Amino acid sequence: MAQVFPTSAQVIYDTIAADGSIMALAGEYTFKNGATNPALSILTPGSDLPQLSKTTGVEIVIHDVGDTQTKSYLTDESDLRITFPVFVICWGGATGSQMQEITNKICKHFLMSQALQTVATSDGIGALVQNKIFVYSDMPIVV
Repeated sequence: MAQVFPTSAQVIYDTIAADGSIMALAGEYTFKNGATNPALSILTPGSDLPQLSKTTGVEIVIHDVGDTQTKSYLTDESDLRITFPVFVICWGGATGSQMQEITNKICKHFLMSQALQTVATSDGIGALVQNKIFVYSDMPIVV
């Protein structure tokens, strides 16, 4: 079996969505028409999910753009390393331990990934705390 690398937000999304143990812990999106979906999405930074009414539990957001760095070797050829941010956000109805469990499970899929806890958001937004996971495009995925 060939190694697979997280070279896009879609590959990261598909890896997370395929893990039933992560999805069982994920929160829920409720849309204005009453429909619900697991709280897993790919977003452009600064954008919102259209028609979203509320988010409960632990949300997983993958940004569709990452930081890019070159890795020069002995020749003029250069490989790129893209670092994709994956946010694990604790909303009302969720606990920090649930967020930590999801973070741990995601990190185990993406070799050498790391998570950094960010500060709580301001009052009124509703999110309690979040982790930012750094997923590196040049490290293989463990299924």
